[in-house]
Amino acid sequence: MSEEKLTLGQYFRAEREKRGIELKEIEERTKISAQTLRFLEDDQIDMLPPRAFLRGFLQVISKEFDFDEEELVRYLDETIAAYGHLDEPVRRFKPGDTTFITRVIVIAVVVFAAIVIFGIAVKKCNHSNPPQGCAGMYTVNLPEKTVNGLITDDVPG
Repeated sequence: MSEEKLTLGQYFRAEREKRGIELKEIEERTKISAQTLRFLEDDQIDMLPPRAFLRGFLQVISKEFDFDEEELVRYLDETIAAYGHLDEPVRRFKPGDTTFITRVIVIAVVVFAAIVIFGIAVKKCNHSNPPQGCAGMYTVNLPEKTVNGLITDDVPG
């Protein structure tokens, strides 16, 4: 196979192996995951991030390991042109997907209910105006006995 017909993954793997560099070493020095590097070498274009990220990855790799950046980017562009869909956004929800709409409605209702309950609690607290604040609404006032000006318990003794 001539060099002009290599894909990005084939070219990258050939250059890496020629230099004796392991994927683990690239991962450690560039912080690019080994899985992403494997996808790159295996030309699994649909599993790779968009072109802008890939170009950044290739720039980091070329600087760190002295690869020819222009050559890597050229292979990237050729590979993308061959696959033709790398920059298209992945749609997680189809326009007719009713489960997505249902989830959004349920979340909105739950958030609305929480806000209403909180608002009622705050209004009730402010409206009753207890002397100790809202916490005082839930305390029990027990009668106290005083003997000679001192508060005593009802404990015999």
